[in-house]
Amino acid sequence: MSPQPRSPSSDCELSVILPAYNAAPLLRRSLETLSAYLDGLGVSWEIVLVDDGSEDETAGQAERLCAQGNCRYVRLEENRGKGRAVSEGMLRARGKYRIFTDIDLPYSLDSIGRCYGLLATGEAHAVFGNRKLPGSASDVALPLLRRLGSRGFGWLAGAIIGRRDLDTQCGLKGFSGELAGVLFPMLRVERFGFDVELSLLLNQAGVEIRSIPVRLVNQDVSTVTVLGGGLQTMLEMAGVWLRKALGRYDVQPLERFR
Repeated sequence: MSPQPRSPSSDCELSVILPAYNAAPLLRRSLETLSAYLDGLGVSWEIVLVDDGSEDETAGQAERLCAQGNCRYVRLEENRGKGRAVSEGMLRARGKYRIFTDIDLPYSLDSIGRCYGLLATGEAHAVFGNRKLPGSASDVALPLLRRLGSRGFGWLAGAIIGRRDLDTQCGLKGFSGELAGVLFPMLRVERFGFDVELSLLLNQAGVEIRSIPVRLVNQDVSTVTVLGGGLQTMLEMAGVWLRKALGRYDVQPLERFR
C-alpha cells in the first residue's frame, strides 16, 4: 500500500472502519485511495478492515495489504452481516473518533474529513451522512426499483425511530470513541437493519445526531437485493419496533452524551 503511513498506536486520532464481504477486486484500490486521503489530513489514523466471512480471495488479499502501515485486518469466520462487522470494527478500533463507510468508498472522501471535523471539535458525538440534504448529489444513476425501495424503507425507518429527517441507510456515519464504546455493544441487529436500531437508541437517549451532505460517486458492490435482502431487513426492523414497544431498550447509558 502506498504511501507508507505511520504505524497505528494507542493514541490514534481517527479510525475508519471498512466492512467487507467478497470484496477482493476492490481491496487494493480502496485501501490505497483511502490511505492517501487520510494521510493528507495530518492526523494519526488507522483503517480497520473487517472481513465478514468472505468466501472469495478477500482474506488472502487483505492479509497481504494490511501487513504494513495503518491497516488492521479483522476476520469473522462466518458471515454475520454488515451490522456485526461494523460493530466489531468499532469496538476494536483505537481512534478517539471512529467513522465507518462501505468498502467501495461510495461517497466522496471529503465527507470523511467533514465528519471528522465535527467530531474532533466536539460539535457532535454522532454524525450521519444524509443524501437528502441540500448540497448532496449523486454521480450514479440508481435503478428505479432500488430508488423506490429506498424511499419506502426510509418512510418506515422514520416511523420506527420517531423522526424522518435522518438518512439511516447512508453508508457513512461517525462517532466519538467514547460513544461508540457504549452504543455498539447495545445493538442486537447484525445485518442491514442495524442503522435503524442505532438511530433509535440515540434518538431515545436524546443524543444529538448531526447530518452532513454527501456526494455519491461510486457504487461498485451491493450485497443486498431489493427483494431478498429487503425482506430480511424489514423483519429486523419489525424486531426493533417490537423491542421499542415492549420497552426492551435501556438507553440510560447513552444519556451522558446528550
